[in-house]
Amino acid sequence: MAVHAGNRVGLVASVVLAASLCFGLAAASAANPRPFRWLVPAPAPAGWKHASPPTGDAVLAYPPSLSLIHGDRASVSAAKRDKAGRVLVYLNSTPKQGAESLTNWTHFRIEHNQGESKDVHRDAGAVGLAFLDGVGSCVIDHYTTRYHANHYREIACYVQGPTRASVIVAAALESEWTHALPLLERAVSAYRSR
Repeated sequence: MAVHAGNRVGLVASVVLAASLCFGLAAASAANPRPFRWLVPAPAPAGWKHASPPTGDAVLAYPPSLSLIHGDRASVSAAKRDKAGRVLVYLNSTPKQGAESLTNWTHFRIEHNQGESKDVHRDAGAVGLAFLDGVGSCVIDHYTTRYHANHYREIACYVQGPTRASVIVAAALESEWTHALPLLERAVSAYRSR
């Protein structure tokens, strides 16, 4: 089959673009910064459940020890509560809703939390992390809620998938953090933005 010069240029450009995208994702997963070396994209373990926000922008995997809870209409959340109803462990997926982006996420999230919480402290942040079917930016922070003064730690990631962007938040009460961290990291590693 003969290929015309104009088509050849388009074909070469397509191959270069595809190679660049593959190289970019490979580079993102090659050496995550120290606080994010646990982030190894992989499907959720057998027995985990899956849920998506109403828009279908993402797939949140969560273990059977968590249950779906009501949140805002655009998101999906799963949590474990104590007998008093206080959230001990929390997972949430929300579609992109504002000016958040891969490049500004590590600051955007902290500013967002400062508007809702007090004593917000950023522990770590990184841009260009590999996710299943996408690339993301993540921040690890801790804060105290204005209501009931609960101290939480969280991993919050903005993930750009093939066509859509979304956010995953994986959090735990400070007293539960060490015990819940492997579960939270596993949920983030299994997260898909479509």
